[in-house]
Amino acid sequence: MENTPEAPAAAPAAESVATPTNSNPAPAPEMPDMHGFTSEQLADMRKFYDNNGGWEKVKARISNPTPAPAEQKPAEPAQPAEPPKPAYKAPAGSITPQEFLAQQYFGALSHEEKYAAIAKEVESGAVLRDMAAFNIHPMNEDGSINDVMVRRFLDMKAATVAARQPASMPEAGAAPTVDYVPVEGNIKDMQQAMAVLQQDSALRAAGMAGHPSAEAAEKFMRETLNQAKK
Repeated sequence: MENTPEAPAAAPAAESVATPTNSNPAPAPEMPDMHGFTSEQLADMRKFYDNNGGWEKVKARISNPTPAPAEQKPAEPAQPAEPPKPAYKAPAGSITPQEFLAQQYFGALSHEEKYAAIAKEVESGAVLRDMAAFNIHPMNEDGSINDVMVRRFLDMKAATVAARQPASMPEAGAAPTVDYVPVEGNIKDMQQAMAVLQQDSALRAAGMAGHPSAEAAEKFMRETLNQAKK
């Protein structure tokens, strides 16, 4: 028998191509670790760092904090002030150093020969009243003594004692008669003025009217002494 070729076997049926399916879905993208913060909190932190010089400066301030100011102790309560002491008042009868100096000074002057006629008035200080009447101040503002003016006044006073004419004492039952120191017109010099004032003082001490020219004599002496001060 003729060898007859066998018919080729039928090709296997083509398998149907189906779209592959993945039963396991792709995992979601991995989120960064925010260490427990929300995105809003991290945004606020970022803003804080930027406003304060960045992370390095903030970290430096945290690592080296500014020392806290020393605690101030409360002020101690003020001690009650002591009541002011009353101003000192010297006991009655006391004298100041200036008064003691004046006593010693006038006491020494009273023993000078040229003032012998008025020694008692000088030593007792009675001359001070006469000097005050003519605006003569024996003491200077610094406590020293104006020796020049004092001696000038005493020289004139001593020179007029001899010229003084005391008033005649009236007899009992008789009208008083007085021989006044003569003054013709105006007072002419210091000796005449002193004589008038001496008699005026004696008359008034006896309860009589003073010398009629006493005011003119006082004015003359005041003007003369004031001119001597210049």
